[in-house]
Amino acid sequence: MAHVHSELVQASSLHPKISTFIDLKNTINNTESCQLDIIYVLPPSVFVDPYQLNDLEESLGKATIFGEHDLELPLEKIKETRGCIVFLRQNPTQPKWKLELPLHLRYQQPSVNTDNQPITIESPYAGWTCGNDKALWPPLSKQYSLLPSIQTGSASFIKLSSNPATLELAVPIGKVQDAPIVTYGTFGVVLFCTFWIIYSVILSIKKRRRTEAKGKRRKSE
Repeated sequence: MAHVHSELVQASSLHPKISTFIDLKNTINNTESCQLDIIYVLPPSVFVDPYQLNDLEESLGKATIFGEHDLELPLEKIKETRGCIVFLRQNPTQPKWKLELPLHLRYQQPSVNTDNQPITIESPYAGWTCGNDKALWPPLSKQYSLLPSIQTGSASFIKLSSNPATLELAVPIGKVQDAPIVTYGTFGVVLFCTFWIIYSVILSIKKRRRTEAKGKRRKSE
């Protein structure tokens, strides 16, 4: 029986990874018209970098992303509150797979009582997408509203057995009581750097003028 198991790597950082192990023993016999797809359903607090996934295509497979994946927005600014869905498509050339999907956590609003915000991620699952068109999302578009609704398409999705447990991590967040320290500290650093730049420019101008004056004296002699 095929088996899919996932766990978190570097779960205490802002850039964790989902490590997924897939064993394809005793799955469907004929995979010539099928592709192996791994599906990740991510909450809005978590996102992936599409450019990073493109660079990792050789090890992760072809990535297709639906939903929110803006790289800059904090959690309270995102428009798509359902998060995103990531598909990784593999060519079934080996019986066992190990994939590591890099994640990024969104900055969240400061809190009064805690310095960590828990995040629950649905365990990814895998399956065979079979059919002549091999379209990925038609078989799942009714299950997930983030996917485009397509009426036509002959693809079918055969889900492999998966570990039903969810993945738990925590994103570090700031404390409201630390806001004045951060505000005044940032202002002080910026002010110091500004004066340092001005001071350095003045010294550079004076040094240049002295050099030019020495050059003029030598020419006059």
